[in-house]
Amino acid sequence: MARRPSAFSALIAIDKPAGMTSHDVVSRVRRAVGERRVGHAGTLDPAATGVLVVGIGQATKLLGMLTLDRKGYVATFQLGAETTTDDAEGEITRTAEVPEDCYIQHAYATVCSLVGWHEQVPPAYSAVSVGGRRAYDAARAGEKIELTARRVRIYDAKLLGVDRKARTWELDLDVSKGTYVRSIARDLGRELGCYAHVSRLTRTFSGPVTLADCVSLEELEVGGAELARERCLDPAAVLGLPVRELDVSEVVDVSCGRRIEPGMVLDGIVSRPPAPGERVALAFGGGLAGIWERRGTSLACSTNFPQAIEGVLAACALAETGPDRPLDAPAAEGLVRDALGMGGRRGGGSNNVCLAGGVVRGWTLERSGLDLEWLRPADGPSPDGAWRFASDNSRIVCAIGAFDGLHRGHQALIARARKEADERGAMLMAVTFTPDPARVLVGDAAPVDLMLAGERPSMLFRLWDVDAVLVVDFTPEVAALPYERFVREALDALGDVVAIVVGEDFRLGAGGAGDVAALSELGSRDGFDVIGMRLADAGGAPITSTRIRALLAEGAVEQAAALLGRCHHVVGEVEHGRGEGTGFGFPTANVRVLDGLALPSEGVYAGYVVVSRTCENGGAVEAYPAAINVGKPRSFSPGEEGAQFLEATLLGFEGDLYGQSVHVVFVRWLREPRRFDSVEELERTVLDNVDWVRQVLGEAPITLSRVPDFSLDELVARSRGEVRP
Repeated sequence: MARRPSAFSALIAIDKPAGMTSHDVVSRVRRAVGERRVGHAGTLDPAATGVLVVGIGQATKLLGMLTLDRKGYVATFQLGAETTTDDAEGEITRTAEVPEDCYIQHAYATVCSLVGWHEQVPPAYSAVSVGGRRAYDAARAGEKIELTARRVRIYDAKLLGVDRKARTWELDLDVSKGTYVRSIARDLGRELGCYAHVSRLTRTFSGPVTLADCVSLEELEVGGAELARERCLDPAAVLGLPVRELDVSEVVDVSCGRRIEPGMVLDGIVSRPPAPGERVALAFGGGLAGIWERRGTSLACSTNFPQAIEGVLAACALAETGPDRPLDAPAAEGLVRDALGMGGRRGGGSNNVCLAGGVVRGWTLERSGLDLEWLRPADGPSPDGAWRFASDNSRIVCAIGAFDGLHRGHQALIARARKEADERGAMLMAVTFTPDPARVLVGDAAPVDLMLAGERPSMLFRLWDVDAVLVVDFTPEVAALPYERFVREALDALGDVVAIVVGEDFRLGAGGAGDVAALSELGSRDGFDVIGMRLADAGGAPITSTRIRALLAEGAVEQAAALLGRCHHVVGEVEHGRGEGTGFGFPTANVRVLDGLALPSEGVYAGYVVVSRTCENGGAVEAYPAAINVGKPRSFSPGEEGAQFLEATLLGFEGDLYGQSVHVVFVRWLREPRRFDSVEELERTVLDNVDWVRQVLGEAPITLSRVPDFSLDELVARSRGEVRP
């Protein structure tokens, strides 16, 4: 019998309550939305709460495709007892007194040490299949089966609190798919000598889906299918696929499985052709019509959905935004957060280093739990020394570069280095320099910076999945150091280098002698590999900082953003200026941009001015839509010109910004600079600019939930080498 067509198809996220199995949740969703075809991805234990991704109708086909390879949990570990199920549902099998040091500093250090790779044995009561039988079925039948350890990764672990009276630890965990938090508690308790189990567990995210995306079963039962449609997830975003919008003329070909032209896909703010072998989401009318793959010179069908899966958000490349295609609030917030590198990992350690006989100095950032030991020089009482990765965890892969701009090419290099590190069971350390080496090597002839040097290490550390960052103070002495000494006395001093990943045009050491060939020869003698990566390509040309600077010099901020992978921004201080927009009823900010930063060419742009403000509940970071004028003043009075300036007309702002540091984010080019014949003409133009910004970017500020890790003043000082973390 043919299956009845689904009423609708969508992915939703349920905030699962305690006391229900994942299958129980599916049953209630079926009844709430009136659809038989419902399934779930990523089982949650009955006692656990939080994010459970559910597919309705055709969206059940997606459940097996979802990687959801990282998951977050807030867990309460009950110390002093181990149970049959490793959670509070099981019977207590062993107990022990909890040592006093489990309530003091030892707790923090122990939790931090969890970060890294582990061989983990799943709980006896788990869904792992052994010989075609679920482990929990065998356990309930009283049978003992041998569960094989599996390799899992704990990306981050934080101790949120210790309750001495209740004998509990509360942890925030970021783990790989397949990791059992119950096993973490069990193994940790045995290591502490007091046993432990999970007494409470909440999944806070599953891949890109967070608790904020969830609906409760009670809400769904009231709102039904209409609420599910309203709150459904974007299937392309959850799958992590770029989107290819279909033209009406292509719909019939797609439904029949006939190949179509590759066209252009939208990947975040980047519009580009699909890469060979890349999977793309085909979208039409807000629905996911299929998942196709680039094969040769065309797209070929991998999977089609006869009934499109709802929820694909309307998106467009920056160059296509306009009054008819405005940015919605989530897209605008994401754009600003990405531009400033907000989000990602917080915390971790930091240390000063002195290497190669004192020639190489700098500092490191390293993730929490990275096992380090302090080494002092063997000769003399010098206080200088260095941290080194401990001997049982000392293998490192180094990704080396100036990383100016942290563009898509750099991201590809770091991703390759991450892959190398994971395959070799090593840690990944990014090695960068401040100031940019060009400023030391060629002085005033050095190109302008795409970002503050002090921003690079923190963004690398937080956003790009590195275990540590080594920031080297680039001095004439470092420039004159032979590349062999840098590798052997600086990098090898921190750990056992097993591989170095660089761009194919990279050069290191005195006279630039350490190219890929020279480093490879050194590696063959010293026992490490060298990977010289071909430069990432976009539009038939390599992605380089030089190319991005050239685009900014032309005012092409949208094209520059496509290569950066985010909008370009500058930083500076608000000072008294002309107040041109103030006379027309809008507050203006005259921003003195820090020297050496790449400012787009003269013209008027749409963007955001990001400021830190004090509120009743503390500090907040807000982004105000703005019309941004860059250039030399050309007033309506002939012959009047002044020094170059940046003046932003802010929407929705009230208050005083004088003397404050701000970030200015460039989204769209609006018009060239011009001289006006009258005040009236100037006023009309300013109002037109503001109206465009209002229609496209909105008129209300965006309140960002996370503040940057460092103040602007600290970033500037770090860029100049004036402070250490």
